[in-house]
Amino acid sequence: MTDSGIYIVVFRLPERQRIQVGKLGRFVFEPGFYFYVGSAQRNLSARVDRHARRRKPLRWHIDYLSTKAAMVGALMMPGPRSRECQVAKALAARFDLAVPRFGASDCRCVGHLFYTKRLA
Repeated sequence: MTDSGIYIVVFRLPERQRIQVGKLGRFVFEPGFYFYVGSAQRNLSARVDRHARRRKPLRWHIDYLSTKAAMVGALMMPGPRSRECQVAKALAARFDLAVPRFGASDCRCVGHLFYTKRLA
């Protein structure tokens, strides 16, 4: 099996925070759970492990949130990069969009970060 595919990482933010997200802007993140959809064409496991680390260079939109929120889980699945947007659209039908264009600077999705106050 190759180490590439699509992933969903889940973060928990315990309290409201204002976070600067690179050039995207400054946003208020409410307490709750955040689902981020991404892909890695190689080193998928390392990418997910990186998202779990709090200390790292800030490279991607998700890095700005993941330095403030704890990663509580991840789901990794094989598949081409094009499935990343399909997964994001499925989450968009179920959860609130957290920040417009977050994680979606290279596609036409509304965003790849979704929010829910609590897990049911």
